[in-house]
Amino acid sequence: MAAVAIVWLVAAILLVVLEAFSVQLVSIWFAVGALVAMIFALLALPVWLQLIAFTLVSVALLAATRPLARKIAVRHKTATNLDRAIGEIAIVLRDIGGGQVGEVKVNGLIWSAVPIADFVIRAGETAKVIAIEGVKLVVDKISTEVSTI
Repeated sequence: MAAVAIVWLVAAILLVVLEAFSVQLVSIWFAVGALVAMIFALLALPVWLQLIAFTLVSVALLAATRPLARKIAVRHKTATNLDRAIGEIAIVLRDIGGGQVGEVKVNGLIWSAVPIADFVIRAGETAKVIAIEGVKLVVDKISTEVSTI
């Protein structure tokens, strides 16, 4: 095997190892380019042609597959304290609705709240947090029981 082919093989292996550690789907395409350049080296083609093949194959694969890979990649969203309030049960501290912004207590924190629909939720009732709009929780009435705070 020609010395230049060995260099391309080592480059491909190193790029695959780099990809295994980074999982960004970038260096894998350069590893494929290095394998194509290695084949060119085994065919005894000039080094400048090997470099062009490496560059063209790598860039073409990167350009063709990177957008697709980004769409497919699983992204894990880390819940923040704000996100954790969604789905929780809130105790209404101040009436919500009727054009008024009320207050609820969720997980020990007091929030401004608005109703999801056109109704009033009275202080002492419980509500479920449906969404967050700006700095207010959007809640839905779930009971009329009087709760202690």
